[in-house]
Amino acid sequence: MKECIDFILKKEKKPVDLEKIFKRIENFKKTENLDYEISEDEKNEVIKILEDGIKKYEYYMTPNGNFTLFTKTSFRIGRFHGNRIGEGTVFTKTSYVSKDGKRNVKNEKFYINREECNNAIDGDLVLIDIGGKSPSVSKILNRSITNVVGEVTKEGKKYFVKPIDKKKKQLTIELKEEIEEGSVVSVSLNEEKDNNYYIGKIMRKFEHANSSYADALLEAFKSGMPEGFSEESLKQLDSIPDVVLEKDKENRIDLTDMEIFSIDGEDTKDKDDCISLNILENGNYLLGVHIADVAYYVKEGTFLDKDAFRKGNSYYFGGLVEPQLPTKLSNGICSLNENVERLTKSIFIEFNKNGDVVSRKLVPSYIKSRASLTYEKVNKLFNEEDIDGYLPYKETLQNMKELSSILRKKRLCEDGAIIFNKPEIKFIHDSNGNPIDVTLRYEDDASILIEEFMLQANMGVAEILTEKGIPCVYRIHDEPNRERLEEFMKLLDVMNMPFQFDARDILDDKEKLQALAVHIKINGNKSVSPMLNTNLVKCMSHAAYNTNNIGHYGIGSKIYCHFTSPIRRIADLAISRIIDECYFETNSVKKKTNIEKWKEKADDYASQATKMERVAEEVEKNVLYMETAKYLNNFIGEEFEGTIITVSDKGISVQLDNLLEGKIRTRNLDGEYTCNPLTYTLVSMNNSGNYYIGDRLKMRLDSTSIDTKSVDFIVLEKIKENTIKDKHHSNQYVKMRWQEEKIKKAYI
Repeated sequence: MKECIDFILKKEKKPVDLEKIFKRIENFKKTENLDYEISEDEKNEVIKILEDGIKKYEYYMTPNGNFTLFTKTSFRIGRFHGNRIGEGTVFTKTSYVSKDGKRNVKNEKFYINREECNNAIDGDLVLIDIGGKSPSVSKILNRSITNVVGEVTKEGKKYFVKPIDKKKKQLTIELKEEIEEGSVVSVSLNEEKDNNYYIGKIMRKFEHANSSYADALLEAFKSGMPEGFSEESLKQLDSIPDVVLEKDKENRIDLTDMEIFSIDGEDTKDKDDCISLNILENGNYLLGVHIADVAYYVKEGTFLDKDAFRKGNSYYFGGLVEPQLPTKLSNGICSLNENVERLTKSIFIEFNKNGDVVSRKLVPSYIKSRASLTYEKVNKLFNEEDIDGYLPYKETLQNMKELSSILRKKRLCEDGAIIFNKPEIKFIHDSNGNPIDVTLRYEDDASILIEEFMLQANMGVAEILTEKGIPCVYRIHDEPNRERLEEFMKLLDVMNMPFQFDARDILDDKEKLQALAVHIKINGNKSVSPMLNTNLVKCMSHAAYNTNNIGHYGIGSKIYCHFTSPIRRIADLAISRIIDECYFETNSVKKKTNIEKWKEKADDYASQATKMERVAEEVEKNVLYMETAKYLNNFIGEEFEGTIITVSDKGISVQLDNLLEGKIRTRNLDGEYTCNPLTYTLVSMNNSGNYYIGDRLKMRLDSTSIDTKSVDFIVLEKIKENTIKDKHHSNQYVKMRWQEEKIKKAYI
């Protein structure tokens, strides 16, 4: 019925009332059945669909009670990105179907004046109206922040917290408790008394300490990371056993005799997954992926569950972890540690020699991991090194490597997966948490093995649930942003590295995007390729969680979910509960009721998981920038080489060979400069030398600031100038216009 309503409202030029919708449905249905008349039950179904759609902003009801598609109104939904002076930008994404039947996504950006922000602050999900003289915020749909870091001030007899983040300066946070003025604290926003006026509760006081861990923790909370666990949650831990009890094993398959083990990083303590592999008599592979059954211990509606939902995921930053679940669970009874029994959900997938799925089976189980292997040592084993304790698993690991290679090749060649082997920056810390070295971690055989197996488990679970008509929290990833991709193609052209296909060709054929990544690798030099790879990755859409499946563009899958990390992601915990209540449930009445329940609840989990994932990304990014400043502070005055990755009127962004980034500000250059976006050039107005994207520079590290997370360099010399197409004529024109404007201003 919903498809029928959508079709009707799309055809209508103006909003229509209920009776007209009923009449249109009758006319539509009569094309197949001349005797059709809409029943009262069907009318009620239409009303329910419209009511639900209005809540989800799929439909809009006018003040006089007429209905239309939300996309046909002047309203948009997006995330508000505020700045320090109270203005903001809202980025929106609107899906629509073109005349040729192809689904398209329109990305738009709207600037909001300070007078039109209507109390929105950075991070809010907002409803905006673009129909007036200027876009305005109509409603705050969701406020993503739950706690704020700030400095305590006193006004009269009252205590307040002044947010450190100037983007949140509109908030007034009153404390009911007394604390020393000037203290830096993290407060939870417990109660909103008025628009942007909250009563806060102190959750943590940050003491000055000679420890980088303290700095990283402060930066993480400043970035919006949720605080700790409630007293009720910690008390609930007392009722959870440290070992698997006999009664816990009921109605589960005993897999303790199987060769099952985990592969993780050396410092991993929360082990979500274990794997197994058998070669069947027919020569096929039987892969087993065994996932910690967190849902068994963290029951829905409990205090532990509420805290897990609030936090959304675990947070990894600066050598620290803020876990989604207390460590008694995340490192204990829920972690698949070696030589102890643990409760799991296991998915077995049979693959033929070509990597095609022959069969899948999802079962409740319990296991005993034989070993906790590490990526580093598994890779050494693959390189024919003898590693103590690993030799008993050598044959299985070799078979796993063989299967993972088949699966990866199939995803790339047949499914159109996109793989950017962009290294991960990782700091090495001393005992106080100070960054003392930086390394780049690239994909290796062991990590690829685990990635491929987890992808197959996640795709398998999503298919199993969907085939049974069971709700699912899908992991979705849209095609690349067309505007950003077109801009990137212009950059390649200007750098004399033109690609044979344009943005439209690439969006129509995913193989061309992978070919583009290869093109950059082959044609770019050692310094330029990382910069181009970084800019290409920025063209990709942001992955998210949703109950409406559009597939996952990046991994090349039509259907995908997150199931394999329930210890550290709320979306995976939701999938685990859905499996219990809607797939494993044998009572048909209960199963039907549970399916209806999760049709409603799954949206909440998808929304919260997406929102808190963005917070986790912000935490990780800001701590990385802070640690970059702290690490490079040890090298003030020393010389570095780097590549220009962006230019603007404010200056130059440079990337060092270890991928750390810094800036060269325009004020620290000789003379005056202006940016020419057509040639990606910072143009000198007094012939001191232009700077082009991709230029190789020798620089001196001038200063760093941990507070502002900034790194500033001074140019010593240009080592190599990048080749920019048609740069002279365009840059001369920009220079001429700049000089004309300067003369004009002098006479005003």
